[in-house]
Amino acid sequence: MTITTTSELGQTIRNRRTFLGLRQQDFALAANVGVRFIVDIENGKETSQVGLVLRLLQALGIRLTAEMSPVPAARSASEESETFDPDNFTPS
Repeated sequence: MTITTTSELGQTIRNRRTFLGLRQQDFALAANVGVRFIVDIENGKETSQVGLVLRLLQALGIRLTAEMSPVPAARSASEESETFDPDNFTPS
């Protein structure tokens, strides 16, 4: 599953919480955060603290992994004015 927005992350957290049969209050207690934080993250609030989000994921048994895209090759000075398009990237 690829998560690219805070809304998608919040929905994933909500889905897992409800699958596990946890109320927001119980989940907040288990993760040692406030209920308001649970409400905010499940609603996709973009300013949520990363450390607390990671604590929530751990409490739900969700493992977060990073997937790296290829790094573009160094460009010459004449190519610097061109805009990099990751969808049309071809490694050298």
